[in-house]
Amino acid sequence: MAVSTGLRHKELRSLTLGQLFLDAKPAPYFELYANQSKSGKESRLPLRADVVEKIRQHLAHRSKQGYKILLFDNPPGIRVFDADCQAAGIAKNDARGRVVDIHALRTTFGTHLAVAGVYSRVAQAAMRHSRIELTTIFYTDPALLDVNGAVNALPDFVGR
Repeated sequence: MAVSTGLRHKELRSLTLGQLFLDAKPAPYFELYANQSKSGKESRLPLRADVVEKIRQHLAHRSKQGYKILLFDNPPGIRVFDADCQAAGIAKNDARGRVVDIHALRTTFGTHLAVAGVYSRVAQAAMRHSRIELTTIFYTDPALLDVNGAVNALPDFVGR
């Protein structure tokens, strides 16, 4: 869920069942309360259909104890993400010396938005950043952008 929503680790851990609106029209979403977000602002964030399906599968294995029950019930201090990466054969550090941690999924989310051609202002809103520079400079990996494709998409200025 982290990679497709851009949620921060603490935000993800604080989500409760009552914040999910999986059957909402026109699209499913979840609400992030002001006291859960880094900015202190409430947000309503969309959920992709595939994520909704995975949440439904996850919830089928959980008991229906009420709306205040946490969506993810991992005990504090358990390094689930690190264990998952190890099981998947993903190194803790990549070839460029960057650390792979749960927060790195925010950069993955931002980069995927950019690669998909999402306008930077829309990506900023999706990531809930106060400044566009956070989205475009710190949360987008330029090495993964198709600069060659962008340049070749320009019209022929030279003429023949």
